[in-house]
Amino acid sequence: MAEPDTTSSRDRGPITFEVVKEAYGWAVRRDHQMMTPCWCKAVAVDQAQRMVDVLRQHGERAEMRVSDIEE
Repeated sequence: MAEPDTTSSRDRGPITFEVVKEAYGWAVRRDHQMMTPCWCKAVAVDQAQRMVDVLRQHGERAEMRVSDIEE
């Protein structure tokens, strides 16, 4: 069983969600731990923003970065 994360959110950097272009469309990535595929950039941005908003409501530091590569 994994050990609980005892590092406070003040001690680590913000949780970053990146909207990136993939071969099949767009995706929201968080490090190498999580990936959500999306058909278009607008949906990916919306999904990432929702995750950032929820984390911020729970007191976490979170941000979104959007790839500058266009469709």
